[in-house]
Amino acid sequence: MGLDNQISIPATNRSNLERGASLRDAKARIPRNVLSNWASYAVNLPITFLILPLVVHRLGSTAYGIWGIIGQVMGYSFLLDLGIRIAVTRYVARHVALDEPRVVNTVLTTGLAFSLIPASLVLVGGVAGAHILPRLFPIPPELVWDARLSFFIVATGVALSFPGSLFNGCVAAVSRYDLLSIRYVIPNIIKALLLWYFLVRGYGLVTVALVGLVAISTGYTLDYVFARSQFPSLSIRREFFNISTLRTLMNFSVYAFILSVSWRMLFMTDSIVVGFVLGPVAVTFYSVGMNLVSLLRESIGNIANLYSPLASQMDAVSQEDSLRRLFTSGSRIALLYVLAGVVSLTVLGPRFLGFWLGESFIGRTGPVVILLAIEAGFYTLCYTCGQVLYGMNRHKVNAWLSLGNATANLTLSTIMVRWWGAVGVAWGTIIPAFVIEAIIVPVYTASLLNVSPGLFYKSVVLRPLIAAAPYGLWLWFWRAQGLVHGYGSLALVVGSGLALYALLAWTLSLDDQDRIFARKVLMSLKAMAPGTERTEEAPGGESSPTG
Repeated sequence: MGLDNQISIPATNRSNLERGASLRDAKARIPRNVLSNWASYAVNLPITFLILPLVVHRLGSTAYGIWGIIGQVMGYSFLLDLGIRIAVTRYVARHVALDEPRVVNTVLTTGLAFSLIPASLVLVGGVAGAHILPRLFPIPPELVWDARLSFFIVATGVALSFPGSLFNGCVAAVSRYDLLSIRYVIPNIIKALLLWYFLVRGYGLVTVALVGLVAISTGYTLDYVFARSQFPSLSIRREFFNISTLRTLMNFSVYAFILSVSWRMLFMTDSIVVGFVLGPVAVTFYSVGMNLVSLLRESIGNIANLYSPLASQMDAVSQEDSLRRLFTSGSRIALLYVLAGVVSLTVLGPRFLGFWLGESFIGRTGPVVILLAIEAGFYTLCYTCGQVLYGMNRHKVNAWLSLGNATANLTLSTIMVRWWGAVGVAWGTIIPAFVIEAIIVPVYTASLLNVSPGLFYKSVVLRPLIAAAPYGLWLWFWRAQGLVHGYGSLALVVGSGLALYALLAWTLSLDDQDRIFARKVLMSLKAMAPGTERTEEAPGGESSPTG
């Protein structure tokens, strides 16, 4: 009996068509999910841009650097879940597709029982870490107590995340990203309002940590409420805990855990390396650039996070053609999106930093933004591949490749920071990423799905790059003329350039099926309006990017 059948109920006489009803529903929700994700992003992005300067300037370079170090160190605590959240999401999606609600209860209950272990360890570690933090980093004496208390508060939020994230995963498993968008917007608005209120009144580091804890608690409360609404038969009882199910989840999650380790090393270690060698002030300049690019990198999930539960359900009902379509068309659409941000940041990122945070950030943060933005393009290809591999339960090789990428990144960053400072750390990130994220992982995924690597790069990479090149030249021309000197001119130049890019992407990059699907996404805007019923055909047929 295969791994994916170990926690299934006995087979019934239902056909794959009958058992794949949830997959058809998930496909029908793709336009609504995409639009709701972008609506959420459209709300959260300006909040971040407005609040970050307030936090940086009110805390000061040293305190903000300490805050960045705390975030980087505590970021590794998420590894203690051993990938169980991803495993629960994958198996819930699979058994929803197979219409097996009792198995869904078993998966969630077993995952929740396991999550109590890392939650307890993080709370204990929070106490110990708060004690030794000043011994590891050069923290000024007047900030030692605030740093310690903030560390423990952040640890408490991380502890809540272990059980909370499993309910989040259940909502994702049924492709209800419209609900998840609400879940992400509300806590972010609360966090922004509280930060603004307290920081302008002179509160400091500890208050920032407490506000973060309030936002985290609000988010996971919403996850629980939404999960209960989507699973009427959801029941968490001792009788549903199953050791065999735990072994199945762990067999999947061990490689998800390796991937999590890799991603933490890739994106959470850089500031620690900078802090050890160059001190907290240097962390501020590096982390600002890293966080700016992270907004772009994380926004890829607005598109690609839909792929994993879809791939899980496609794999469950043996829709191989749909998987191939999801891989190629999904990767192309994700790259088309991210290239707009990559080009914008590489050409205008330093100038934007100048009038956003101050001239001192242009020289010290600008090169970091350029290098990390380019890496975000490589990351996009790898991330979309990873989502499909998760759904297929074929992520083992990707896990080891990602660990190799992270190890090379840490090694090169540690060496190059002593030669070129913080910029050397960014170079240490981009070099191995090109080899593994942009070449090896996509080729491996293509081979699993019987897709020609040559055709993949021609369709998925070359065509978007051709569409993006004129946009880059447009931005470069206006920057060279010295006409980008404030938010108004930036918006005008970028907005007009994006219109050109959208036209070229539509004509040169998208294929016929992509265009049909894009029209359905646009049409769904009308269907989402209050009082309007949805009448158009759901994009789940052959014209959909997901097949």
